[in-house]
Amino acid sequence: MKARLALLVVVLLLLAGGGYWWYQDTLVPVPLVSNQAWFVPGQPEFGEDEAVVEALLPAGPGVEAFLVAQSDLALIEKAPEGGWMGQLLSNIEAARHGRRWRLTVRPGWRMQDRSILDAARIAKALAPEVGKLEGTSRVIDGATIELRFKTRQENLPALLTRWRIPGSGPFRRQGLTLTRFEGFTPGCPGLAEVKVTTDPALLESRAWAQGLAAGRWAWTVFPGRVAPEDMAKVRLAPYDEYRLKDGSVWFLSRRMRRLRPDPSDWTRTRLFGVWKGSMDLPYDPLGM
Repeated sequence: MKARLALLVVVLLLLAGGGYWWYQDTLVPVPLVSNQAWFVPGQPEFGEDEAVVEALLPAGPGVEAFLVAQSDLALIEKAPEGGWMGQLLSNIEAARHGRRWRLTVRPGWRMQDRSILDAARIAKALAPEVGKLEGTSRVIDGATIELRFKTRQENLPALLTRWRIPGSGPFRRQGLTLTRFEGFTPGCPGLAEVKVTTDPALLESRAWAQGLAAGRWAWTVFPGRVAPEDMAKVRLAPYDEYRLKDGSVWFLSRRMRRLRPDPSDWTRTRLFGVWKGSMDLPYDPLGM
């Protein structure tokens, strides 16, 4: 009798343990909001969509991060209203124990080599990052990847906002030059080309002021030391000042439409919906 009771207890414990494991391993959807508002096309007039613009920025890791953000998109983004916004992923599921994640590729996303983004390409791009976390990836089918980790990864969505897929963005990058990708899935970028210049000589007082007076730059940062007579010329130039949270001040051409630097991190500024108008119209960088 005691043996049967002990056996029954063992069976119940095994069932309870198995049920708990099953419950913990069950995949639960991670809510994603629509990214439709994230890719609002520009509205250039006839001929304006062929604009080639120049930006003057100090050399450093920020320029690299900015250029990469235009050519290589992250899998998801932090939504302005909070939560997560799908970008290259249409669905994310996570096990309750946080060690198993399933990612679903957004269907029909065209890459810059004209291929369609699939699970295999994402798995290959993520392999180094997943490896750093002692994880593994498995392609389930053309649209689905499963990630497994030895330890709980509660912050994986935050990591997905930094993990990028090369050649997935609206601009092709070559050095410091961005050239639009005409086949970008959400639509055609409003600028034909963006050239970033990091020559420190052009950020000196006289050269910087002359560049703005001539309207050469689509945008540039304030170098911090400008002679009063040079600054007087700048004040007459068709630029508006925009102060970022890091204390830097950007001068934005009034011809640039929808160029709104991300105030918390300018390197995340998006260029997809930006275009250059032909008229010097009043410009409010806050969109108010």
